[in-house]
Amino acid sequence: MQAVGAWRGRGALLLASVACLLLSGRHGFAQASYQAQIRGTIADASGAVVPNVNITLIEVATNVARTTKTDNSGLYILRALRPSNYVLRVQAPGFQTIEQKGIVLQVDQQTTLNYTLRPATASTKVEVTEAAPLLDTESAALGTDVSNEYVKEIPLPNRNYFGLVFLNAGVSETSGSGITDNYPSGTNFVSNGQRNATAEVRLDGALLSAPEQGEGGNSNVYYEPSVEAVQEFKVQNNSFSAEFGNNGGTVVNLALKSGTNNFHGSAWWFGQRTFLDANDFFSNQAGLPRPDHTRNQYGFSLGGPIRKNKTFFFLDMERMLERLPVNIVATVPTAAQRNGDFSHTLITDPNTGNLVPDAIFNPHQVSFDPTTGNSVRAAFATPNVVPQSMWDPVGHNILNLYPLPNQPGNADGTNNFRTNTDTFNKYLQFDIKLDEQVSNSTHLSGRYSHQHMSNTAPTVFGDGDTWSDGFNYITSVNNGGLQFDWTLKPTLLLTTRFAVDRVYAPGFTTYPQASSVGFPSSLDNANPGIKRMPAILVDSPWTSIFDQCCVDTRFAHSLYTYSASLAWAKGKHNIKFGGEQRLFYNNFQQPSYPTGYFHFAQTVTEQVIDAFNPDQGNPFADILLGIGDYGGISIYPAVADKSKETGFYVQDDWKLTPKLTLNLGLRYEWSTPYTERFNRLEFSNFTGNSGMTLDLSGGDPALQALGLGQKQLIGTTLFPSSASRTIPIDRNNFGPRLGIAYAITPNMVLRGGAGIYYGMNVATNYQYPGSAFRKDGVVYFTKDNFQTQYASLSNPFPAGLPAPQGERYGPLAMWGFANGNDLGTQTDRNAEVYQWSLGVQRLLPGNFVVAADYSANRSTHLPWGGAGGLSGVTTRNRNFIPSWLRRQFNTQNLYTLLQSPVTNPFQPLFSGANAIFNEPDSRYNDAQIPLINLLRPYPQFDGPFEGLPLLVAESFYNALQVRFEKRASKYISVEGAYTLAKSTDDSSSGRNAWINGLAFDNPQELDNPRAEHSISANDATHRLAMAIVAELPLGRGRLWGNGMNRFLDAVVGGWTIANNLTLQSGTPIDIGMSLPTLDDGNQRPNVICNPSSGVGAHRSALTGQSMFNSNCFANPGYEQPGNAPRFFSNLRSDGIHNTDLAFSKSFVPREGMRLEVRADFFNFLNTPRFQIPDNFWGDSTFGQVSATLPNSTPRHGQFGLRFEF
Repeated sequence: MQAVGAWRGRGALLLASVACLLLSGRHGFAQASYQAQIRGTIADASGAVVPNVNITLIEVATNVARTTKTDNSGLYILRALRPSNYVLRVQAPGFQTIEQKGIVLQVDQQTTLNYTLRPATASTKVEVTEAAPLLDTESAALGTDVSNEYVKEIPLPNRNYFGLVFLNAGVSETSGSGITDNYPSGTNFVSNGQRNATAEVRLDGALLSAPEQGEGGNSNVYYEPSVEAVQEFKVQNNSFSAEFGNNGGTVVNLALKSGTNNFHGSAWWFGQRTFLDANDFFSNQAGLPRPDHTRNQYGFSLGGPIRKNKTFFFLDMERMLERLPVNIVATVPTAAQRNGDFSHTLITDPNTGNLVPDAIFNPHQVSFDPTTGNSVRAAFATPNVVPQSMWDPVGHNILNLYPLPNQPGNADGTNNFRTNTDTFNKYLQFDIKLDEQVSNSTHLSGRYSHQHMSNTAPTVFGDGDTWSDGFNYITSVNNGGLQFDWTLKPTLLLTTRFAVDRVYAPGFTTYPQASSVGFPSSLDNANPGIKRMPAILVDSPWTSIFDQCCVDTRFAHSLYTYSASLAWAKGKHNIKFGGEQRLFYNNFQQPSYPTGYFHFAQTVTEQVIDAFNPDQGNPFADILLGIGDYGGISIYPAVADKSKETGFYVQDDWKLTPKLTLNLGLRYEWSTPYTERFNRLEFSNFTGNSGMTLDLSGGDPALQALGLGQKQLIGTTLFPSSASRTIPIDRNNFGPRLGIAYAITPNMVLRGGAGIYYGMNVATNYQYPGSAFRKDGVVYFTKDNFQTQYASLSNPFPAGLPAPQGERYGPLAMWGFANGNDLGTQTDRNAEVYQWSLGVQRLLPGNFVVAADYSANRSTHLPWGGAGGLSGVTTRNRNFIPSWLRRQFNTQNLYTLLQSPVTNPFQPLFSGANAIFNEPDSRYNDAQIPLINLLRPYPQFDGPFEGLPLLVAESFYNALQVRFEKRASKYISVEGAYTLAKSTDDSSSGRNAWINGLAFDNPQELDNPRAEHSISANDATHRLAMAIVAELPLGRGRLWGNGMNRFLDAVVGGWTIANNLTLQSGTPIDIGMSLPTLDDGNQRPNVICNPSSGVGAHRSALTGQSMFNSNCFANPGYEQPGNAPRFFSNLRSDGIHNTDLAFSKSFVPREGMRLEVRADFFNFLNTPRFQIPDNFWGDSTFGQVSATLPNSTPRHGQFGLRFEF
């Protein structure tokens, strides 16, 4: 009966495992290990191998034992080992028992432990006293392990583990973003020259990183565990095994703490206060006070046994509360101005600096002056007073939404309002982890993590310039994983895993509804569920109200990963094969201006139309009249995307000899591009024939001068069908991996590797539906250049609210508009990363490990990022003026020619008797359009015709990387890396070109990507990152003062200093033009000498001197690209010279307990880090440094209390 019961128990486990495998077979697999392994050979004194030796490995913390036997070749292997401390026993009849303690395994470590058995004597047990090897002798992968000591002791900004990623060789910040965690969270760093925000992050093997919410091609981490819960983590960025894929060549593996046989835990509080902070460099210069700041971060952790040696738990909880005061100075309408009286309004003449009356004129009374040829507005009946009969009721209500002035302000009435408010950030998060040793051969582990975060601010103005009022962001994350390990037999291990990441993150403004001030209710209903005031945009120095672009957001995603792998030890082969699949569901809506925006300058009430007189006109008067310069509305339905990532792999770590191991791997993966639940997608067919011809030989002199004739209209739009819901799949992604590890001596390893890796696919999701299913409506306040009024604030859309056109025009969809689709009709290719490395690792006396490696890669098919030029065209666009056409004509004449109006040949299609389009807001209804439209490859579109980003960029990276580590000794631990590198590329920004300020990484010529190759924006020639934890050798139980009395020890004993040091070269600077004259491109100047002036950033900030020699640049001319490189290798931003220090004092209330009092200081030496200078040639401030880097801070500190037992 016992045998039957045992079989039933094992049968149940087998069925469960088979079910997991079948589930994985249906949905794919996902397997990437954070666990370690040990293997080795057992021989006798003669060198002959010994089979059937009993190997027992015991985890010290839990007393859980793992057993195996050596095979006929004397080999043994133990897999799926948690990063922890172990004891290993070797037992065989007739031989002495060997026991080795102090075996410390790290994340994803492979180590070799060989033993020689001696015949049994009176003493039957031999204890190995030498430490287990610190070198990984079986893997070619390059990376850095960061142990719990550093996680716990190093000062980390906001107590976030992200800062420790930069201890790894080859890892540097994204240009200008700093090393504090910023968007995208958890991945916004550059590793070995790869694109930022493409790394893969895992927690206990479960995927944490997901595609960025708005656009695929970048990764984002929505849940980051507390540093108090992280046991250790590892960064791998070259030659890692085939089980990892679908990332940008870097994997971050975190291991969460687990329960043990003894209860252990901690409690902590960290507080940031203003008095610990230094002031900003420029605030000091201006005599401004330090900004107030309060932050409290506290929590606890607890782990222990539920059943000793069997079931364990660990949980932690952390809460953060932060208050950021905001001082607001604004210019608001006076009581008189709200009633139309501007007779006492003054304005500062920008040319003379004198105060003059601000005259306003009547836009409803316009006459033509034949002597000047100008259209002139008359004065109001009562000069500078808008009569109540002309008030727009909505405009009047808007002015009354402004608070009244509460201070005199400047002499011209500006800055007449001041107030203080607070923004609040807070979160609550926790982890719960259970480990169950089901039997000697099976282990089950599960984790659930949750976070609820909110960022709120009260409404004062909703001024987007400060991002400080009138919004509420909420993020709720549920993340979890379940892993089952089953040792089917000593040489066969089955691992299955399921993980889920669910995120709900709405953002909304706390504004009144549009209809509450009289706007039509249609504005509140334009995007169902988003009811808010439109943005009222007012030019400086006046103050905008409710200007919060892109805040109203509805976002939720679900990421499911399925896992299965089988590891098999066969002789000298350690084989692992499995697969992976990730299912990604993304729901997203983020209209820029969901109820509209209206812009007001001074132009509507100035006297002469288009004169732009700075002494005339007033935007508050324009608002009162209800007439703006322009406006619009974004009607963007929510999308529901689904995509998949699938891969299979086999990895064989072949131990050819006791010293030589080969890592052989092959991975095959593919990405299934996203579909949309309601098929609201479009596919740009750049070669589709519309069946129409355009005659460009018409009577316009401008057209005749070009000598062009008939032009076949190519470029159509396709929509999803039941047979084809998305673009074709790229199925050519085979990734071979090869590595070699050779133990030259027990203390020296030679390692090298090479492999092909594939980056994240850019078509995992997109934030908008196809352009035919969304609408950017235009508000026309006038249709005749303000001779008469058309729309008003009370009636912004006289012809009715525009709506998306949908599929009604079939392949001719979006003619007469920009056609900004995300997808084309071709397969999108994953980036291909070719990596290779060669180096040596050496163990030195004192447990000091040093490794020197040559690390390199070449990447192809990268997204060619960027957007720019006079028209703001992105590299997704194909509808640009080709460079060959520009070069055919005189540059001055071509520039004028391109802007000249010509007869619109498309007008009959839009407004004639035989019109096939009913789109009244299209410019193609007009009799004339600019010539440039007709010269584009796809003239039927009024602006871009887009598809997927051009996947044509390349990058190259070469580096010498030196890693060093001194493992924990009595008083000091050190870990860090030095990197000497060079990185070049065609483009430094990925698909999301707007992430972290690299949007200026734009090409001059959209048909010549190779001409953009230059030093990378993220190139950092030298970088040293180092963490040191030093216990001062003074006090009871230490080198000096061991017998010190307790009172004196409480003062001078038990001190620890931890330092995180970063030194890095500056990153390259790009140079643009303040007055570019290149359509469809980002014009750069010509370089005629060395532009470096020799003045550093600090001197420029102090004196106003330029870092650049402006005489070394010249204008390339109209419509001509300059010869300046995309980025200059000899013009660099301010480097990093940063030291973070932590001072802590430990008290021991009783054995097994420790109370730590600490003070952490970030940027301890208060070294300012300056933003790049004004880099637009032609500006009066060209080359001058005027600000510090936004994500860098002056010295700031925090106090902390930490108790552990």
